[in-house]
Amino acid sequence: MRAEPDNEVRVILTVGDQAELVTSRHPASAPLRVPVARIAEQAGLAAEDLPGRRFTVERLTAADADGFVLAENPRF
Repeated sequence: MRAEPDNEVRVILTVGDQAELVTSRHPASAPLRVPVARIAEQAGLAAEDLPGRRFTVERLTAADADGFVLAENPRF
């Protein structure tokens, strides 16, 4: 699995109201968890459409990510 650029995240799955993200700081073995609702609202997508999508973020720290913008759509 390739490393993500510093401001790119990929949603690997959603569990309840949390999304698990792979980032440059968070490998798949220790993903970052953020609220599904935040990503969906900021990116303009339905919560069920988040897994597998890549986003750029305005802010990425060891404990959080914010400012989600859809980077690419793997379904097209």
